[in-house]
Amino acid sequence: MKTLCYLIMLCLLSSCSIENKDDAFVDVKQKIHDLVNQTNNNTTEISGLQLVLIKNGNIVFEHAEGIATISPTGEKQPLTLDHKVRIASISKFILTMSLMTLVDEGLVNLDEDISQYLGFTLRNPHFPDSKITVRQVLAHISSIRDNGQYFLPLGENYQRFFNTNEDEHDKGHFASQKNQQPGQYFMYANLNFGLIAGVIENVSGLRMDHFAKQRLFEPLNLDVSFNVCDFYSTQYSNLATLYRRGKGGYVWDAEGPWIPQVDGNNISCFYGGEKYSRTEKPDQSMLADYQLGSNPTLFSPQGGLRASAKDLAALMKLFIGENKAQVISKKTLSLMLEPVWQYDKTLNNGHTGGEGALDDASMFNLKTSYGLSTHIIDLKDWGLTQQSQKYYGHMGEAYGLLGQFWFNPETKDGVIALITGLGDDPAKPKSKTPLYAIEEEVLIMSLKALDH
Repeated sequence: MKTLCYLIMLCLLSSCSIENKDDAFVDVKQKIHDLVNQTNNNTTEISGLQLVLIKNGNIVFEHAEGIATISPTGEKQPLTLDHKVRIASISKFILTMSLMTLVDEGLVNLDEDISQYLGFTLRNPHFPDSKITVRQVLAHISSIRDNGQYFLPLGENYQRFFNTNEDEHDKGHFASQKNQQPGQYFMYANLNFGLIAGVIENVSGLRMDHFAKQRLFEPLNLDVSFNVCDFYSTQYSNLATLYRRGKGGYVWDAEGPWIPQVDGNNISCFYGGEKYSRTEKPDQSMLADYQLGSNPTLFSPQGGLRASAKDLAALMKLFIGENKAQVISKKTLSLMLEPVWQYDKTLNNGHTGGEGALDDASMFNLKTSYGLSTHIIDLKDWGLTQQSQKYYGHMGEAYGLLGQFWFNPETKDGVIALITGLGDDPAKPKSKTPLYAIEEEVLIMSLKALDH
């Protein structure tokens, strides 16, 4: 009799636990609905959100809400979990995963002079005796700087960025301060990933977008791509548009219409390429003459991947779930998570504000620890937990997208959140963390649900 009562108690307790867990995720779904639809009560209006939560290596919650596209006639297509969005700088993390297949095979040495893989000698002219390694480039301690431009159209050669012998081509893409030589100083730079794409093309013999697809995406049965025109075969039916309210670009107007920023009614396959309507077959014949390694910035290696939050969850599982496909060994993937750079205030060894201005105090301490294309955060440092909890991953911001891709390899928990449109400048509302207020709200909501 006592045994029966004990079993009944266990059953009731288990049932209660499951019910509370489900209630937590029902609450998240309602909050997502409110974030997208109750515009007057939110920190920042958003047009859409995809959210996937992973617990113990398994997806426990997934939901999408909002607008995927607005047709020229004003018809709105609902955002789903299957819609692909331009994930901005999260692309860097995924591109690095594909690079790691070459590291896995011994074809790329992270500590080798990157010149060995580029087909030309790369040196910072201010520090000519210091080699620049693949590891340094991935960790943003390469001394490379964007200086306003980090991509070129078809027909150009990206070596011009690094050609300091001709004044008209010297765009100042190298650090010159004495404490900023290769390996010493952290400065986030998109141009680093043009170099990584160049390594991929020269070593593999494949164009960067083709390489990532063949080595990483297809083995995982993922329909994602750095070339947005790959989605023409399905008439772009699952391609979402990124939006801002206003007049276009960075001209915000909270009372204005949703203006397409990228992947709207007209699609361009690559930087500087001709735009085609969604019903028009794009002409990519000019790519037949592309010379590998000449302009690997073409398909936006720093930010041009189109993927859904569900796709990103499948990629995240290679770190925190079962790696049945064995695309890359976990030992090699773990190299991405090892800190290469950590901020030291006494040394003043980096700019912690990411792409924020040097004097933007709101962004300070956003980036204080970095691996190989891996942003390492401690939730305790951001005031979100009492105990230290380290999460790894990447963020993305461009064209109205705010993306978060975070996972904890110890607990095997993860958060993938893709905001697909912004109603106003997200920097306006104050936040407690270095994140924008709307990002902070989504992250806290997600962590609370996972902790429940």
